[in-house]
Amino acid sequence: MTKDERFQYILERLRLNDKVEYQELSVILEVSEDTVRRDIKELAIAGLISKVKGGAQPKAIIPATYQEREVYANLDKRILAEKAVRIFKEGQVVVFDGGTTPFLIASFLPRNINLTIITHSYPIANLIFEFPNIELIFAGGKASKKSKISTGFDVLKKYNSIHADLSILGVHSLHPEYGITDPVLEEAEVKMRISEMSDQIIAVPTAEKLNVISTVQICKPDIIDTLITNLDPESPLLHAYKRLGINIV
Repeated sequence: MTKDERFQYILERLRLNDKVEYQELSVILEVSEDTVRRDIKELAIAGLISKVKGGAQPKAIIPATYQEREVYANLDKRILAEKAVRIFKEGQVVVFDGGTTPFLIASFLPRNINLTIITHSYPIANLIFEFPNIELIFAGGKASKKSKISTGFDVLKKYNSIHADLSILGVHSLHPEYGITDPVLEEAEVKMRISEMSDQIIAVPTAEKLNVISTVQICKPDIIDTLITNLDPESPLLHAYKRLGINIV
């Protein structure tokens, strides 16, 4: 079993259990306890699990509301955002998905950049008003107070009429086999359209959202052009995505 496969097994085991132990994993994975310790240490450093005495536990569940997510893993999101702003070029048409990570990326844009930005995110729309050379197109619809976005028919109708250069796609869960998934159907419907309306799809998950599966499939992984995370691009946790031909930043 390769290191990537061991990582995947440990993460999947922790999705179903409150704890995994070194000795138990050593037997199941047919490797030494020292190898298991190194694997768990690496996953813990990446922020995907919590290392405890004798083994590991799952990380805390990601907060549900926008206000809670705004402060969750903020340093990791800043690392990701600093990478992401390098991909934008003058004159592009860019779709920004909702969520705190796309919002932080938008906030890192150069003050005088010339773009057209389309979004259904109220916080991103309010932010973009402060950029003098960005044309804003807001896709309004049914307002979600929890996520601070619009959803529903009106948003989909607006997005169906637009073609963009880039889509910045927020990610709840990303898996190398199942692709991007999300637990909220109304939000997933909008994300599905975002994944179809641009020349390039830029997925922006932080590390704890990798190798995880949620309820509603948004797109297969081969739809993603570029994956930007807070991890080093050479991290073993990203190898499976690199093998799919995804550009890793």
